[in-house]
Amino acid sequence: MNRVEEHAALPSRLLAYLRERFPLLGNCLLILSFYSSNQFLAHALCHPGEPMRYDYSTLCGCLTLLCFFLHIRIFDDHKDYLDDCRHFPDRVLQRNVVTLNELKWLAAAAIAVEFALAAIAGPAAVLSLLIAFCFSLLMLKEFFLGEWLKRRFLLYASVHMLIMPLLAMTIWSFATKRFLWQIPVWYLLYSGVNYFLAFNWEISRKIRVPEDEREGLDSYTRIFGTYGAAYLVLVVRMIDTVLVSLVAYHLGLSLWFYGLIVALFMVCLVGVIQYRFQTSTTTAHRLSIYAGVYIVAFDIALAIELVRTFGIQFSGTL
Repeated sequence: MNRVEEHAALPSRLLAYLRERFPLLGNCLLILSFYSSNQFLAHALCHPGEPMRYDYSTLCGCLTLLCFFLHIRIFDDHKDYLDDCRHFPDRVLQRNVVTLNELKWLAAAAIAVEFALAAIAGPAAVLSLLIAFCFSLLMLKEFFLGEWLKRRFLLYASVHMLIMPLLAMTIWSFATKRFLWQIPVWYLLYSGVNYFLAFNWEISRKIRVPEDEREGLDSYTRIFGTYGAAYLVLVVRMIDTVLVSLVAYHLGLSLWFYGLIVALFMVCLVGVIQYRFQTSTTTAHRLSIYAGVYIVAFDIALAIELVRTFGIQFSGTL
């Protein structure tokens, strides 16, 4: 792939940024699986026994999440700019191929699209999105506790991951046209699943072998040890499995679903075993790959089971 330089046209430079920091294909797949599982669950809880639905609200919601994740990515790149200049000087932003000011405009455009789509979906969606957006602003400002939180790396990540339940609640409002205070307990429980799914990936991508640790870059292996962080990933996945099993039991899903979730856990266990007994940069990196696949497959499994159990309809309405 040709290296894009700072004198290239703005669209080319922004595409270079997206390829590096926000790959559209991977993010679209992640968002579609995340949105589908939460939307179908919301529908199953609000309209028991009725078929699942894909309609224009699905498209609006997915595009909203795509823009939301993009603006969070840009917020993070602003927040971490100086550290990234020191540790990742070859990135597109650090090479000045794109500038912080250009990314501000891109984020502003994404945010405008988010709220325009939420307005189409209705007042409940606007309110839910507004709450998630305000939380993203707090993330940008590191909750006005930046240095204090950074010294407590696990707490720092735990607080930031709360954005995932808030986005699940946004999906609820897009899918049902209902407000946050109308969310049933079982949907809140699955919002917890979303939290731990994201945490699973957050931990996995920051597991490093001792020789790859770099001064100034935080990692979970620094906190929990070379293997302790990998074991923590397994604990988080166990929590996910238990929580989603409770939701599945409430909905009366089949044994096939439980078997699939356990099988998914066992497949990802292979990555931890490889890392434990063949510790290397390669096996450490594979943990993040397993984590990404786990998130998508986990959500797809629930979506497919709900469709298999209740059927699906496609509608041209909101």
